[in-house]
Amino acid sequence: SGKTIQLPNHDVQTLDEIPKFALVERDYVLGERKMGGNAQTIAGQNGWLHHTSFLWDYDDDNMEYLSLPSKQPDYRENRSHEDFLVKLSTYYGSLKPTTFFEHVKQACKNEFEIEDVTLKEALAIVDNEVGGMQNWFESKCRTKIVTI
Repeated sequence: SGKTIQLPNHDVQTLDEIPKFALVERDYVLGERKMGGNAQTIAGQNGWLHHTSFLWDYDDDNMEYLSLPSKQPDYRENRSHEDFLVKLSTYYGSLKPTTFFEHVKQACKNEFEIEDVTLKEALAIVDNEVGGMQNWFESKCRTKIVTI
Protein backbone atom coordinates (compact mmCIF):
# COMPACT_ATOMS: atom_id res chain seq x y z
CA SER A 1 0.00 0.00 0.00
CA GLY A 2 1.33 3.41 -0.97
CA LYS A 3 0.76 6.92 0.22
CA THR A 4 -1.81 9.26 -1.24
CA ILE A 5 -0.19 12.50 -2.33
CA GLN A 6 -2.42 15.51 -1.71
CA LEU A 7 -2.20 18.47 -4.06
CA PRO A 8 -2.96 21.99 -2.89
CA ASN A 9 -6.51 23.03 -3.70
CA HIS A 10 -5.66 26.52 -4.96
CA ASP A 11 -8.18 28.01 -7.36
CA VAL A 12 -9.72 24.68 -8.35
CA GLN A 13 -13.15 23.22 -7.85
CA THR A 14 -14.05 21.89 -4.41
CA LEU A 15 -12.50 18.54 -3.54
CA ASP A 16 -15.96 16.95 -3.65
CA GLU A 17 -16.14 17.81 -7.38
CA ILE A 18 -12.75 16.32 -8.27
CA PRO A 19 -12.71 12.52 -8.74
CA LYS A 20 -10.33 10.60 -6.49
CA PHE A 21 -6.72 10.37 -7.70
CA ALA A 22 -5.28 6.84 -7.81
CA LEU A 23 -2.60 4.70 -9.40
CA VAL A 24 -4.25 1.80 -11.24
CA GLU A 25 -2.27 -0.74 -13.26
CA ARG A 26 0.63 1.72 -13.86
CA ASP A 27 -1.71 4.55 -14.91
CA TYR A 28 -2.67 7.67 -12.98
CA VAL A 29 -6.44 8.03 -12.89
CA LEU A 30 -9.08 10.48 -11.69
CA GLY A 31 -12.01 8.33 -10.68
CA GLU A 32 -12.01 5.55 -13.25
CA ARG A 33 -10.55 7.60 -16.12
CA LYS A 34 -6.90 7.73 -17.16
CA MET A 35 -5.12 11.07 -16.83
CA GLY A 36 -1.53 9.88 -17.13
CA GLY A 37 0.62 6.91 -18.03
CA ASN A 38 3.89 5.97 -16.39
CA ALA A 39 7.14 4.23 -17.18
CA GLN A 40 10.00 3.38 -14.85
CA THR A 41 13.50 2.03 -15.18
CA ILE A 42 16.25 1.21 -12.74
CA ALA A 43 19.15 3.61 -13.38
CA GLY A 44 22.35 2.12 -12.04
CA GLN A 45 22.58 0.77 -8.53
CA ASN A 46 21.18 3.77 -6.69
CA GLY A 47 18.70 5.29 -9.09
CA TRP A 48 15.20 4.95 -10.34
CA LEU A 49 13.86 6.96 -13.26
CA HIS A 50 10.12 7.64 -13.36
CA HIS A 51 8.44 9.21 -16.38
CA THR A 52 4.81 10.31 -16.57
CA SER A 53 2.84 11.60 -19.53
CA PHE A 54 -0.03 13.68 -18.15
CA LEU A 55 -3.10 14.42 -20.28
CA TRP A 56 -3.58 18.14 -19.66
CA ASP A 57 -5.61 18.78 -22.80
CA TYR A 58 -6.14 17.34 -26.27
CA ASP A 59 -8.39 17.82 -29.28
CA ASP A 60 -11.35 15.46 -28.93
CA ASP A 61 -11.65 15.15 -32.72
CA ASN A 62 -8.19 13.56 -32.90
CA MET A 63 -9.34 10.65 -30.75
CA GLU A 64 -11.33 9.24 -33.68
CA TYR A 65 -8.02 8.43 -35.42
CA LEU A 66 -6.93 6.14 -32.59
CA SER A 67 -7.99 2.52 -32.58
CA LEU A 68 -8.47 0.58 -29.37
CA PRO A 69 -5.17 -0.99 -28.36
CA SER A 70 -4.96 -4.79 -28.49
CA LYS A 71 -3.24 -4.79 -25.08
CA GLN A 72 -5.30 -2.92 -22.48
CA PRO A 73 -5.30 -2.62 -18.71
CA ASP A 74 -8.19 -4.56 -17.17
CA TYR A 75 -9.81 -1.43 -15.78
CA ARG A 76 -10.23 0.00 -19.29
CA GLU A 77 -12.99 -2.54 -19.97
CA ASN A 78 -12.86 -1.91 -23.76
CA ARG A 79 -14.04 1.67 -23.28
CA SER A 80 -13.54 4.16 -26.10
CA HIS A 81 -10.88 6.84 -25.69
CA GLU A 82 -13.67 9.33 -25.03
CA ASP A 83 -14.98 7.26 -22.11
CA PHE A 84 -11.56 6.13 -20.84
CA LEU A 85 -9.46 9.33 -20.82
CA VAL A 86 -9.90 12.54 -18.86
CA LYS A 87 -8.26 15.92 -19.41
CA LEU A 88 -6.64 17.38 -16.30
CA SER A 89 -7.74 20.79 -17.56
CA THR A 90 -11.34 19.70 -16.93
CA TYR A 91 -10.72 19.86 -13.18
CA TYR A 92 -7.63 22.04 -12.89
CA GLY A 93 -8.21 24.39 -15.84
CA SER A 94 -8.13 27.49 -13.68
CA LEU A 95 -4.44 26.75 -13.01
CA LYS A 96 -1.74 27.13 -15.62
CA PRO A 97 -0.29 23.70 -16.48
CA THR A 98 3.09 24.83 -15.10
CA THR A 99 1.45 25.76 -11.78
CA PHE A 100 -0.29 22.38 -11.59
CA PHE A 101 2.98 20.53 -12.21
CA GLU A 102 4.81 22.64 -9.62
CA HIS A 103 2.13 21.50 -7.13
CA VAL A 104 2.73 17.86 -8.15
CA LYS A 105 6.49 18.32 -7.78
CA GLN A 106 6.13 19.91 -4.33
CA ALA A 107 3.73 17.20 -3.16
CA CYS A 108 6.24 14.55 -4.24
CA LYS A 109 9.09 16.39 -2.50
CA ASN A 110 7.03 16.35 0.71
CA GLU A 111 6.96 12.53 0.60
CA PHE A 112 10.07 11.41 -1.29
CA GLU A 113 13.69 12.37 -1.78
CA ILE A 114 13.66 14.11 -5.15
CA GLU A 115 16.69 15.35 -7.02
CA ASP A 116 16.15 18.10 -9.57
CA VAL A 117 18.19 17.64 -12.73
CA THR A 118 18.39 19.50 -16.00
CA LEU A 119 17.25 17.91 -19.25
CA LYS A 120 20.91 17.55 -20.22
CA GLU A 121 21.63 15.68 -16.96
CA ALA A 122 18.57 13.45 -17.39
CA LEU A 123 19.61 12.54 -20.93
CA ALA A 124 23.12 11.74 -19.67
CA ILE A 125 21.60 9.34 -17.12
CA VAL A 126 19.58 7.69 -19.89
CA ASP A 127 22.72 7.40 -22.05
CA ASN A 128 24.93 6.06 -19.26
CA GLU A 129 22.48 3.81 -17.43
CA VAL A 130 20.03 2.46 -20.04
CA GLY A 131 22.08 2.69 -23.23
CA GLY A 132 20.52 5.83 -24.69
CA MET A 133 17.08 6.83 -25.94
CA GLN A 134 17.36 4.97 -29.25
CA ASN A 135 18.30 1.72 -27.51
CA TRP A 136 15.48 2.15 -24.99
CA PHE A 137 13.01 3.03 -27.76
CA GLU A 138 13.92 0.00 -29.85
CA SER A 139 13.97 -2.48 -26.96
CA LYS A 140 11.78 -1.59 -23.98
CA CYS A 141 9.52 1.22 -25.14
CA ARG A 142 5.85 0.43 -25.79
CA THR A 143 5.40 3.52 -27.99
CA LYS A 144 5.58 2.86 -31.71
CA ILE A 145 5.75 5.29 -34.63
CA VAL A 146 3.05 4.79 -37.25
CA THR A 147 3.42 6.36 -40.68
CA ILE A 148 0.15 7.64 -42.15
